[in-house]
Amino acid sequence: MLIKPENKRIEAVYPAQQDSRKKCLSAVETDGLDFDGDGGMFRAQTALYAAALAMSAADKTMLQENLTELGYDKIVFLAYDGDNIDKTGLALALKEDKSGTTAAVVTRPTVGKEWYSNFDVGYGTEHLGFLRAAEYAEQRLTDYLYVRQPKHMIRFLVTGYSRGGAVANILAKRLCDRYGLDAVRGYTFGAPNTCASVKGARYGSIFNLVRDEDFFTRIPLAGWGYTKYGRTISLSDCADIGKRYRILTGEEYIGFSDGKAAEGFLCAAMRLAPNIHAYYERKYPVGGHELALYDYMLTVAQLLADEADESTGDIMMGAMVSDFADLSDFLMSGMDIGALLSPAQGIPRCSVADSHSPAAYMAALDMYLG
Repeated sequence: MLIKPENKRIEAVYPAQQDSRKKCLSAVETDGLDFDGDGGMFRAQTALYAAALAMSAADKTMLQENLTELGYDKIVFLAYDGDNIDKTGLALALKEDKSGTTAAVVTRPTVGKEWYSNFDVGYGTEHLGFLRAAEYAEQRLTDYLYVRQPKHMIRFLVTGYSRGGAVANILAKRLCDRYGLDAVRGYTFGAPNTCASVKGARYGSIFNLVRDEDFFTRIPLAGWGYTKYGRTISLSDCADIGKRYRILTGEEYIGFSDGKAAEGFLCAAMRLAPNIHAYYERKYPVGGHELALYDYMLTVAQLLADEADESTGDIMMGAMVSDFADLSDFLMSGMDIGALLSPAQGIPRCSVADSHSPAAYMAALDMYLG
């Protein structure tokens, strides 16, 4: 049940961490989505409006509540009840008013086997895993609009967090190409890089909110030419988020306090793989194995997808005394190693996870917007 204060505000609910039972609330203007004027102008209320949806997308029930309270109907969920490497969990909804019809497109963050897709960059100008998911989302959106035949001029709010943010970034770009920049409001949060395009900055109605402490937003590597469509806004130029994080979650923040640790990871990764070809093909010894950086990241994906077996643990332990040692040290910062290798424990909290968490982004966003 959502709290409804006065002045057209709701308290939107979203998971504090991976455990959706731990909930946070954030005040949002119900009419905060603004399609008037220049689409290339960053709007604080639109950012909060989009964040309320993007951060709740990990939990279908929470997202449906938020969409309904914000005035949307005809809500459809696709690919939400399973994981598929080439798809993304997707929510579509419509909102009709005097100014036209708004289609909300909310993409879910990573679950299960989708972790493998996250690390499959490919050799094209767009990240292969995210591109496949965006193409799926685009086709489903086309089908959705064809069946419902909106009466008024269509506008799009496209938003997502983490993997969902990356998919939303590519999808928003495609909608800008088709309908024009002023018809699209793209707001992504914690999104990885998506493209190696020199024309990416022209998509001025797409805004990517990132934290420099969050390494997920900085891969694939800028040294390989990768960036995002639209404008990137750093949420790291604000005071320490520990207090605000504690208010939201009731827990101490164990994430990184600045971008230095992530920068160290990126430099180490660049030494191992100075280009995409090396990412897939340049091998290094790890125990009895020969691994490229891509192979190493697939092993990390096994852990995150909860598909680890005995060999996974052996590789990760071997990596700690190999050419991948710096990467392993970073990824395991603040983590209980014993819990990591115990299947019953799942993926424990760590500095990397806290730095990327919805609560860290909402805390930083609140402080950034003042």
